Amino acid sequence: MALISKKSPEQQAQAAAEKARKQQEAEEKRRADQLDRERQAFMSTPVGQARQSFKRGDLVFQCSIDVMSQQAIIVAMVGSTTAQRTNDPVVVLNAVCQEGWALLNGSFVFVEQGQQSRDKFMSSGQNVAIKGETVGYYLFKRCEENRRKPA
Repeated sequence: MALISKKSPEQQAQAAAEKARKQQEAEEKRRADQLDRERQAFMSTPVGQARQSFKRGDLVFQCSIDVMSQQAIIVAMVGSTTAQRTNDPVVVLNAVCQEGWALLNGSFVFVEQGQQSRDKFMSSGQNVAIKGETVGYYLFKRCEENRRKPA
C-alpha cells in the first residue's frame, strides 16, 4: 500500500516559488528573443544598414528602395493593362539622413520582370503588358551634423 504524502506548507510555498521563477525566466527569454528578432529585422532595413555603415566609419552609403511595382494584366478580347503599387521612399530617406547621412544623388531604373502578350481580337497586332519594378538607387555621404541619437 502506497502512502500518499502531503506537502507541508513550507514545501508548497517553495514549489510555488520555483514554478513562478521558472515562468518568469521563460517570459524573460521570450522577451529577449523577441527583441533580438526585432533588432535583426531593423538591421536588415536601409535605416539599419545606414546605422551600421555610420558606426563602421564609412564615408558613403548606398541603398535601393522599390518605388513602384507593376503587374501585367491581359483580358481576353478586351486588351491589356497594368496594376501598379507605389511606395513613397521619403520616410526612409529622412530616417537614413537622421542616421548621419546627407543625400547626394538618386536615380531610378525600371527592372522588367516579364511581359504578357495576346493577339488583338478581330484586329492585327498584339496587346502587351509589362511586369516589373521601378527601383530607386540613393547615394549618401557622411554628414555628422545630421546624426540624431537613436532612441
